[in-house]
Amino acid sequence: MKGQQQGLRMTRAVLFVSFLMQLARLASSQAAPDNLNKAVKRGHVTGFAGAVPQARVEPRLIRLPVVDGTDNRFAHLSTNDGLSQRRVTQVVQDALGFMWFGTQYGLDRYDGYNFKVFVNDPGNRNSLSGVFISALFKDRDGTLWIGCDQYLNKFEPATEVFTRYPIPDVNHISQDRTGMLWLATGDGLYRLDPATGRIGQYFHDPNDPASLASDNVKSSGEDKEGRFWVANSEVLDEFDRGTGKVTLHVPLHEPSREFSFYEDRFGVFWIIHASGDGLAVFDRKTNALTHYSFREKESPSAAVSGVMAMLEDQNGTLWLGTQGAGLLKFDRDHRRFIRYRNDPADPESLAEDRVLSLFADREGNVWAGLQKGFTRFATKPPPFEKIDVPEG
Repeated sequence: MKGQQQGLRMTRAVLFVSFLMQLARLASSQAAPDNLNKAVKRGHVTGFAGAVPQARVEPRLIRLPVVDGTDNRFAHLSTNDGLSQRRVTQVVQDALGFMWFGTQYGLDRYDGYNFKVFVNDPGNRNSLSGVFISALFKDRDGTLWIGCDQYLNKFEPATEVFTRYPIPDVNHISQDRTGMLWLATGDGLYRLDPATGRIGQYFHDPNDPASLASDNVKSSGEDKEGRFWVANSEVLDEFDRGTGKVTLHVPLHEPSREFSFYEDRFGVFWIIHASGDGLAVFDRKTNALTHYSFREKESPSAAVSGVMAMLEDQNGTLWLGTQGAGLLKFDRDHRRFIRYRNDPADPESLAEDRVLSLFADREGNVWAGLQKGFTRFATKPPPFEKIDVPEG
């Protein structure tokens, strides 16, 4: 497959991790920055002779305070309600309003009342090609794409059949402004033209310092400025799609099995990864990377190990799903996190503290995929308020 993909070889390890766009003074303060919406001057990039430029990593870790929240009520769904398997790593809503959930045992469609489960049928080439769902994406035309432990699949809702594409082990899917699909795999980065079906592949070449840093690609995507980023196990590369070369790298300095970025409505470029504190911000004007922590100093052994997902809801509130600290809400006004965790005594609390995925539906609800099922909560007040009227 590598030899077929237009001979495009992409340059050696270029780490680019997209983080907060407004942190000019962050390195000199232990407190959270209060200038997240101010312009900053363009800075310099550290480079090596004959190598791709490398972004600067600020030496100081910024700790953000955490307080517990009690204002959210969570509704839960599990295998008892018809979910095919309890570990939900992918969530998306299609053009018809159906919710789709990727599990370790197939693809589940939910209409608000019942589940329909799509699984692999070895005797039917129009069935889902694999079992373990690793990626789920709705493109701008409303088409549903599914990555699994075999090949990439496209779903046809009218006939409920799947078309298979020879791209193995897809773990993340994105689409750029030209309509191209970009597929992150453990065997490099793939490009798919959904109109023609043409496939291209980019991978690490040890003889080319401007090729991808690694074939173990975790995610990719285009930012609002049109710059394209590819995250692998230890770096985020800025990637030139025209030349197939890496132009900038930002070091993560620690391996991570999950690694991605999220650009919020203020242009802050967050980097999240499932290792260490798991949170950073990359300033694309000063080319500086700043690491954050929500770990309490007095509790170094707290069950915190990285950030798995990030999402901005319809109200502009930023949510983080963590591996052990529950669900975090970023309080921008006070530069702190509000934490929601499981309370065994409260059935309407978060079902568990490990949050794997986040998705906001068009009704304003946030869905959180968990290790044991999934949960949802409303981000807007209900249209009617229940009032208890005394009898008599």
